[in-house]
Amino acid sequence: MRNFLLLIAALLFFNTFASGNTEQTNYFALYFNGSRCGYDIQTRRVEGDRVISTDHMLLELERMGTPVKIDVKETAIETIDGGPLSFKAIQKISTMDMSVEGDITPDGKMKVRVTNAGNTQELVQDFPKGAVMTEGLSLAFKRHGLKKGASYTADLFSPSTLMAMKFTFNVGDRKQVDLLGRVVELVEIKGEYFLPESGSALFTYYVDDDFNSQKMIMPLAGMNIEVIACSREFAMSKLTVAEMVDSMVVRSPVAVDNPERAISITYKLKPIKEDASFRFPVTDNQQVLKLSDGSVQVTVKPVKGERSHGYPYTGNDPAILKALQSTQYIQTGHPLIKELSQKSIQGKKSALDAALAIESFVSRYIDNKNLSVGYASALEVAKSRQGDCTEHALLAAALCRAAGIPARVVMGIVHVENGLFMGHAWTEAYIGNKWIGLDAALKDARDGFDAGHITLSIGHGDAGDFFGVMNNLGNFQIEDVKIN
Repeated sequence: MRNFLLLIAALLFFNTFASGNTEQTNYFALYFNGSRCGYDIQTRRVEGDRVISTDHMLLELERMGTPVKIDVKETAIETIDGGPLSFKAIQKISTMDMSVEGDITPDGKMKVRVTNAGNTQELVQDFPKGAVMTEGLSLAFKRHGLKKGASYTADLFSPSTLMAMKFTFNVGDRKQVDLLGRVVELVEIKGEYFLPESGSALFTYYVDDDFNSQKMIMPLAGMNIEVIACSREFAMSKLTVAEMVDSMVVRSPVAVDNPERAISITYKLKPIKEDASFRFPVTDNQQVLKLSDGSVQVTVKPVKGERSHGYPYTGNDPAILKALQSTQYIQTGHPLIKELSQKSIQGKKSALDAALAIESFVSRYIDNKNLSVGYASALEVAKSRQGDCTEHALLAAALCRAAGIPARVVMGIVHVENGLFMGHAWTEAYIGNKWIGLDAALKDARDGFDAGHITLSIGHGDAGDFFGVMNNLGNFQIEDVKIN
């Protein structure tokens, strides 16, 4: 569910076309594959020499019949000329809450406070150089204008994700656009948003001559998302809950029996449409080959770890050291995380045995396995002992890091049964210069990670990790499977 915070990040630029009024509120209906399952309320007001912009999104979804409610509110405070000053984000995903507050300092840093599960972390990070927030982007648009052929780029900072997403905008023709039965002439803008190492995705939106947003169309995890301007009464009226699982499913024409017994599995994946784009990371467990017909060959061969390597990690590779750090969603330094980590690895001498012990421990520790959580941090999982695959992956990564074993969170799809693959999350631990797959969620069912896992994105449990999944699902299909 964390990928919907990327929808909020995209909606931030959709909020930039407010007029120059002192105060304004706009309402939008959110449609997922034709079902109106949410709303978005955008406000802008001027207080002295500051501009305060707020975006409040609510979604009501289901995962295999289990309700999941996503409620996210972001606030950006900027100078009149668009300079970023501070921000706040409040995220409520089912029963899990998180707040993020930050102040941007004159030296280009941001002092961030993340509160989650009763714990507050204070972080100091670089504010993305040149990035803007809502008002800054709005002013940039007005400077460039809506003349056909105009093209420009911007780095937009999202308080929920603490990241800047790069957007490109290309102004097109004027078109007649249906706004819930009301047809009006609007300017069409084609765009693309991009995250480094995760790829890009396309969107289309429509604005009036006063730069007010009226409609946006964008893909998300195989779904078609529409955001349409409407009245307050319509936006706040009863919603239709949208089922999410179908959009996260990929079917194989070839049966994949007992993937846990395979040495390797090679998948031939092809685009669903000629213009569809997708990318798959190369890892120690996954090799990728682009074929001449536009398809991609992905071979998954799980790395077998060796017990000759100890822990904690003593190297100096910056990328590996990053996989030991505490983050917004992996609170490695919290006393409870440290306690569970030590409890899980008692008596383990090698890094491999410790990682496998953590995998088994997390599988047992999360004793309420359900889909209602949405997306919880490692600390929330440690306290609640409930969740699905993402919660298993985050807690396993946190316990590994607390033990001094570098770990990262992997997003992708996994074979479930009868050629059916579904969206999934697992963990990789860095042992002996190799990333070893761990899957605490499937530890009991088939002894964890195996060749039935296809990686789409890798990261540290943050929103950017989900970009690869969001960008890939719905764009490819499995054409053939060969099991070794």
